Amino acid sequence: MSLFVSRRSLLGGIAALPFAPYLAQAQANEPIRIGVLAPLTGGGGPYGADIVKASKLAADQINAAGGVLGGRKIELFVEDDETSATAAVKAARKLLDIDKVVAITAIWGSAPILAVRPLTLEKNVVLTALGSADEVTEGDTKGLVWRFQARASSWGEPAARAVLKGGYKKIGLLHLQNPFVASMIPSFLKTIEQGGAKVVSDVEFKPDQPSYRAEIEKVYAAEPDAVFVPGYVNQFTSIAKEIYRGGYKGKVFSLTIAAAAGIDGSSPFVKNVGKEVAEGIEHVQPISPLDRPEYKAFVKAIGAPEGTVFPFAALQYDAINVLAVAIEKAKSANPVEFAREIIRVTNGPGTKVATGAEALALVRKGEAIDFTGAGQDLKFDERGELLGRPFLHQVIRDGKDVIVGTVGGAA
Repeated sequence: MSLFVSRRSLLGGIAALPFAPYLAQAQANEPIRIGVLAPLTGGGGPYGADIVKASKLAADQINAAGGVLGGRKIELFVEDDETSATAAVKAARKLLDIDKVVAITAIWGSAPILAVRPLTLEKNVVLTALGSADEVTEGDTKGLVWRFQARASSWGEPAARAVLKGGYKKIGLLHLQNPFVASMIPSFLKTIEQGGAKVVSDVEFKPDQPSYRAEIEKVYAAEPDAVFVPGYVNQFTSIAKEIYRGGYKGKVFSLTIAAAAGIDGSSPFVKNVGKEVAEGIEHVQPISPLDRPEYKAFVKAIGAPEGTVFPFAALQYDAINVLAVAIEKAKSANPVEFAREIIRVTNGPGTKVATGAEALALVRKGEAIDFTGAGQDLKFDERGELLGRPFLHQVIRDGKDVIVGTVGGAA
């Protein structure tokens, strides 16, 4: 007598058992697992805590509104990518293989994103990114990669416009060697030239140098009247101190991710360099329109003072909401299926809504929606690129950020 039982026979026998309907119901009630791979430490560390807080706010609101797919809750699994490709890969493997997430979100640094992307594509899991390197959405993404941020190549033009606004003609360029920064340099150079100015020195630095003195001396040897230093806060902190100690003349421009002071002067940059070093530094970054009612509502809900600038948290809040609404619209937690609905729920046409709770109520009724979002009025192209991201130009005065104005949006 054979003791071998085929898999088909075994499953058929289980299905015939009286408790089979309860097993199916238990599966249907399982939470939807979403990974939040945030930069809690490293170069993105100043933004990580707010990114996680925004993710939890969105999930809590969605769950309080009944969840998705007939009551399934959104469950978040938070990991620190340390703003490092190596750490991000290790954390992503845990999220994919152990936690079994249907999406990995919040990943911020370009190098970590590009390292994790092949893993999510292999598993057919959705990846939403807060980083900007052009390569993130290039190639065959299977429709699974969505960028909730401006593409890096679109950062160069607004940064150049901010420099040109000051009337500077001889420009120095001292830039970080990485995919994100490399993508923005061509449009920066082109816009400077079109504006009647000239880049008189172009010097690159590596991310983990013990000193940047040689590069600073080289860029200032051409006597620029303004220097643009795109990079991250850890490098820019050292560079700003060295520029100040060296007594170099000329206006310094950077990115907000490197030089932000905040509305209360409590940023890591100002704390590390002091008010005197930070004074007068100007910085530019894609930003949420601060006067939008949807953004103001997010700031209030997250418990921050009115006027707080969240370069990434508001878009991460939107990302969690969009995923939940797409799942509901697809009537499926299968990433391949719900990814197809993302552009449909964000680009309209339909009733404009700004939160997941509002959107879910309409989708359950079969109504079309246009998810506007807290971070901005969300619109994507077929590559998963966020369109129309506005840029904010700020200057540090007395240790605090003061808004100069806006300098256009991403195309």
